Amino acid sequence: MVAKFITDKDHAKLFIISDTHLIANQLHDNGSAFQRMRDTSAGKDLDYQEIALTAFTRKIIEDKSTALIITGDLTFNGELASAKKLRSIFSPLKAAGVHLFVVPGNHDIYDGWARKFENEKELYAQQISPFDWKAIFPDGYKNTDSAELFYSVNLNSQYHLIFLDSNIYSHQGLTPITNGRISSKQLQWLENDLEKAKKNNQRSLIFMHHNLYDHNQVIHGGYTLDNTSELQKLCTKYKVTAVFSGHIHAQNIVRGNSCSTPDIASSCFAMTDQGYGVVDLSPARFSYQRHSFNMTNYLTDKEKVELPTENFHQYLAGLFNFTNHTQMSWLYKAITDRDEQTAITQFIDELNWNFFIGKSNYSEKQKAQLKTNHAYQLIAQKLPEMKNYLDSLLAVNQDSWHLNIDF
Repeated sequence: MVAKFITDKDHAKLFIISDTHLIANQLHDNGSAFQRMRDTSAGKDLDYQEIALTAFTRKIIEDKSTALIITGDLTFNGELASAKKLRSIFSPLKAAGVHLFVVPGNHDIYDGWARKFENEKELYAQQISPFDWKAIFPDGYKNTDSAELFYSVNLNSQYHLIFLDSNIYSHQGLTPITNGRISSKQLQWLENDLEKAKKNNQRSLIFMHHNLYDHNQVIHGGYTLDNTSELQKLCTKYKVTAVFSGHIHAQNIVRGNSCSTPDIASSCFAMTDQGYGVVDLSPARFSYQRHSFNMTNYLTDKEKVELPTENFHQYLAGLFNFTNHTQMSWLYKAITDRDEQTAITQFIDELNWNFFIGKSNYSEKQKAQLKTNHAYQLIAQKLPEMKNYLDSLLAVNQDSWHLNIDF
């Protein structure tokens, strides 16, 4: 049987995003209940994602991409209406000949936190079942078993794309499970699929929500696959070119010790600088480039007026820092001097921001200067646990915006 290819061209371009966390505007009224949820949303923009994703759709079409791939947590908390809205936003892609391939995240399927908001009330919203998911995003699921959410497609004669479901599902109505793993059934399917790609002389790329490696020395529990060693063995055996993940909301590229396949973790599109990746694939080279999306050029005048500020990234930075500061209430109890509080929080804000957008690849000289900073010295003296976390950010030693692999 002749393999069916997505494109017959030798060169292909893939756009990659993760963690869009869209909550459809129809599910809230900007009332007090929604405000409480907004304030605890860990830095994610919940108000303007419909506009942002609409603008991004125009960008993808303009750049003549082969496909858009989203590595999980498409919805805020698994609301069926949000998934349908996202499909509607991306519907122009099909007419432009651009494929949409997705994998679910831990917040997408049977998320017991699915809610809608009316004034002071927080009400249950309809969740997404696996069957709903496949019906809403059919592009990659056309030939899969009715009960499974993993699949693969042949991009062209050179590349094979594999989409894994790394989530652990609780019973309907319970809170989502953060941890992830690849089931034994899926691992067996994956090995067979990788073997077929090998026989077809195709290079394989894997896409999933959870991470293949630890992307931070301090914060990794629930982010890295519980059984990552099993997947790493297959990546090594079949020389998988790259793995793409999300979940941790930070842009970071890591290679393992025993497994050399790079894991490219994409930052959260609903946070920081609206990061996205572009993968250019040719017979001789795999090329990845991360970008920061500036949506202004892709908005109508009416859409621009709806935004809270002309500089949308500044607005996102405010959300990001607000979350950091609310989570550091303990710090203000430990550090009572106002000047010291200001110096420390500003220092932490800078290092956090750079890590989450993938700009923590400081030179040795820069690292030395940061460690002589007065704020760092105060943290080392008075906040040892925070020092350990900041040291984990300073441990990054690779470029997380670019990756080229020549064959």
